[in-house]
Amino acid sequence: MTTDSILTTPLSVTYRSVESLRPDPRNARTHPKRQVDQIVASIREFGFTNPILIDVDGSIIAGHGRLLAAKTIGMSEVPTIVLHGLTDAQKRALRLADNKIALNAGWNLEVLKLELTDLAVMDVDLDLSITGFSTGEIDVILKGQDDPDDENIPAVPVAPRTKPGDIWVLGDHRIGCGDGRDLEFLRAVVGDNAEIDAAFSRSALQCADQRLRQRQGPAS
Repeated sequence: MTTDSILTTPLSVTYRSVESLRPDPRNARTHPKRQVDQIVASIREFGFTNPILIDVDGSIIAGHGRLLAAKTIGMSEVPTIVLHGLTDAQKRALRLADNKIALNAGWNLEVLKLELTDLAVMDVDLDLSITGFSTGEIDVILKGQDDPDDENIPAVPVAPRTKPGDIWVLGDHRIGCGDGRDLEFLRAVVGDNAEIDAAFSRSALQCADQRLRQRQGPAS
């Protein structure tokens, strides 16, 4: 299908059984319970306003989270839109683009603050978390602080207080400043006669990337 025909093909909403829809086994987007609960709350407050996008075979292109929410609620049917004429590559790319492009947007913090403030003072029974912002994020915005999407990383002090080898004891927790490859240092951090329940190390992807760079040599 040409670009012109894709742009001019009319879309229609059809209700389909949730059991007839097939999630993509290679869907790269994850949907933790907290986010599914947010979608559930949104559907209950506003209705199912965003149909699930599928191909002619019922395979989901966009809307995996909405399907999970629908099943959580106990819905038997959901609104869908069939996208005709897309190649397999286009469908796979759209699965990524549907999520990623939205993440590339930003916020006008002044307008956002005004909207949340107006909603907060309205005489309506509305939980502001229905907007998708957590209570903590809303507090930060209303207090006029920086963008809650940004990490507030403090500047490096001129004279750091913590030095290599230092171990901070915080109740049942211990934080060490040192080389994670140093076995003696790790033993000092863990403590005597203690066992480690879990360890976090470099991922296999990072290691593979480093090996690839080593084989390729320095960039010219």
